[in-house]
Amino acid sequence: MKTSTAGAILAAFAASLYGGVLFPRTPSPADPEVSEISRRFRDEMATSRNLSISCEGQLVRDRDTFFWSLFTDKFGSNPNTPYMWNALPAFGFLLPSPMWNLRHEDAVVLIARRPPEVEYFSFTTFALWIPRRGLQFSSLGDSVNNLNIRETAEGLFAHVVTANQKTWKLVQSALVSSGVPTNAINLAVVPSDIGGLFDDWTHFETVLRLFRFANQSEGDAYLHSHHPVYYIKASHGESFPLPTPAYKERHHMKNVRETILQADFEAHNLKVLKKVGVALARALPPLQPIRLAPLMQQGTQCLGDCPDAAYFGPNILEHSDVIDMLNMSGDAALPANYISFCQCAVVGGFAFLAFLVYVLNSDGDELHLVSMVNHRLLNASIYGSVAVLKSKAATLSKTHMSIRATSLGVTSFDFPKDQFVTWAFTRNPDICEQLGQAVSGCSVVEDSHVESGGYLTYCERVYLNPLTGTGPDWSDLISAWLYRLKLDAMPVLQEMASLPRSLPQAQSVRIFNGSVPLHFAHVLKTGGESLELHLAKQPTPHLSYAPCRAASLAQAWPKTTAPQSCVAASRAVSLALCAANCECCADDVLEAAHSGFRGTILRSPRAHVLSLLSHCHAAHHNTWQRILGDFPQYVAEGILRLTEAACDSHCSFEPDLLEDLRSQLEYPSRPNRTGQVQVIPYFLNWQAHALTCSSSQGSLGQHFRDLSLNESVPSLDAALATLQRFEWVGLTDLFEHSICLLHFQANGSLPASCDCSSSSLKLPKYTHGNKALSPDHLQPDMLARIDAFTAVDAQLFAEALRLLLGRLRHVEEITGASLLRCIPWRRLWRRTRYVPGLWLDSDSYEDGFRM
Repeated sequence: MKTSTAGAILAAFAASLYGGVLFPRTPSPADPEVSEISRRFRDEMATSRNLSISCEGQLVRDRDTFFWSLFTDKFGSNPNTPYMWNALPAFGFLLPSPMWNLRHEDAVVLIARRPPEVEYFSFTTFALWIPRRGLQFSSLGDSVNNLNIRETAEGLFAHVVTANQKTWKLVQSALVSSGVPTNAINLAVVPSDIGGLFDDWTHFETVLRLFRFANQSEGDAYLHSHHPVYYIKASHGESFPLPTPAYKERHHMKNVRETILQADFEAHNLKVLKKVGVALARALPPLQPIRLAPLMQQGTQCLGDCPDAAYFGPNILEHSDVIDMLNMSGDAALPANYISFCQCAVVGGFAFLAFLVYVLNSDGDELHLVSMVNHRLLNASIYGSVAVLKSKAATLSKTHMSIRATSLGVTSFDFPKDQFVTWAFTRNPDICEQLGQAVSGCSVVEDSHVESGGYLTYCERVYLNPLTGTGPDWSDLISAWLYRLKLDAMPVLQEMASLPRSLPQAQSVRIFNGSVPLHFAHVLKTGGESLELHLAKQPTPHLSYAPCRAASLAQAWPKTTAPQSCVAASRAVSLALCAANCECCADDVLEAAHSGFRGTILRSPRAHVLSLLSHCHAAHHNTWQRILGDFPQYVAEGILRLTEAACDSHCSFEPDLLEDLRSQLEYPSRPNRTGQVQVIPYFLNWQAHALTCSSSQGSLGQHFRDLSLNESVPSLDAALATLQRFEWVGLTDLFEHSICLLHFQANGSLPASCDCSSSSLKLPKYTHGNKALSPDHLQPDMLARIDAFTAVDAQLFAEALRLLLGRLRHVEEITGASLLRCIPWRRLWRRTRYVPGLWLDSDSYEDGFRM
């Protein structure tokens, strides 16, 4: 071997050792008591004649496991539920792996403390992968959960996985000597009477599921506590197996019997269908539900949490490995539209999941309604969920599962406090808006969840009977019903939604002759780019940037005590964005234009904050696709990030968008949020700031807030005064109607498509490649915090909405056209009813506006 080759091999070996790829080092437990017990246990193993530690690992979150994190949330896992697993070095010396081979005489031991307060947790051990059968996920017995765990008064415990009697006794004795009492040692028996487990080099897995920490900070600490896991190699030579325990009986005389509510459940479904028909203006024909049936035969268990759960699904053929698909498209020749649910079947002594899969059409006209009992409310379970899963195949095999998780699903904690719940799923967000309160909630299935034309499934899971500590008894529960609505096949009811009874008075508008350009003050993330794309194809009005460029050139050096590096960077950014994109302080544009046709667009505060957040987050957590899709934007965002560094003020922290929002709402006083100059302060009344800042008063610009200039809370009176100076004011929330008003003011004529009797105005939409969070997906406490930070913006928006409606009403009087009737009033009310003092009735739009 050449010296260079040998050197390269040696260098690679050394790098692998240093990087932890070979013989990885396990971090010490964060819990001092666990660390001390672990030290004693290692000492016991060192002196044992029959047992030894072959390798060490840790209980680690799936997302924090190198390489294996690529497969998290892929195997039917529940959304928003942390998973951990016993990770051991692969083959004893490579990177940690959640799957490990276990010899008949050996054991795997976890030493840990009970998780902090959660709604539910469970340890479940699986036969994960069997070479002759593939990926199985077959549970081996009842789970160790929050209702049956053996632990000390302080919550310390051990969890042992083994099949051997002698090994179990020796490990138990060593644990007791280490400080873990017998009544705190939990045993997961690997069955020896199932052929192939030890002959076939099966790999096993122990998974910890955690649902809903009471204190997220404590939960985060637990997820990174490094509880130790040991592979114990036995050399005693005895092969007597532990007896295989039977699954616990689910029946209990005091179980909640939901079946007595069957008639009420059916009445609820009929009532909901009627409401849905009214909300969508569709004549719904009689619909037959797909009634989910128990997925398992009596005495069998299956994937993951079946020992702690009841799963439901339809139309399983008991004696066939092939799943007969439901034809739900109305066309027998199309195998594409099917509903899919999970099912257990026993094959060779094991229980497996199988699914019927379903396509949710991508054309946006399809709606799925899942009606279910609120099992938690009735105390039949600790919690329930409906998860959306996906598959590439139209049919699946019972013995070869091929199903993947998505991040989409709902749990009992998303439900209102009603006995019965109906949740909608659709690809069209407008349908969710139209449904409003006709359903308990609505989720949009995006391509990122299930690709267009892909197959999906809804799986109802009902977890942990609080009386028995096992999964609920299937016969006690009412399972979910599924309705599929193909809206384009249902007649449209032509009745137009009634106008609110109280509307703003008509307000006169200024009309120009078609040659006067629009001088636009662009408030960031209100639709300015979409307006620009639309007007580029229109003969009038012409969009003029001249006042913006004049305003940028007229800006003086800011009067501030902020660091000069921050001031210089901020001023450079403000000049560039004001000149190139009219993202100036409104007062600067108004002063530069003096008079003429001046306009701006505002947006409802919640939607505006979330849009700003998503853009800022995307800029800090970019993808190559987004960078290459708009490189100039990437450069501009890079300059803004340099400004953030100069001012020590950053608008994004966490890699997950929702966690980013949560952290900034919970920790508004973090150091890089309280500097003198705040960059992109999107929580703090951005729109009112844009309308009140002024370079002549020393402001750094729309994108910056200098707290030394008393800019922390903009003046509502000043913002309203600026609003009245604009000849045209549009709203993102009523974008089409705003553009119709713009065209009328530009030349005195109204496009035919603006009349309610015509098809709607088709407008471009520019999103910067970002997908904003929906307020509907946020918890009430998060929404309340956003509202508190945008109180001035809320009142500014309310006045802008009254102004727009009043001006549209005046146009109606002049032209005789119908403009207000086709405003989506129910959607507008639903999106803005949180604004204080805007609507007369919090339960309906029909009473109208408070004046």
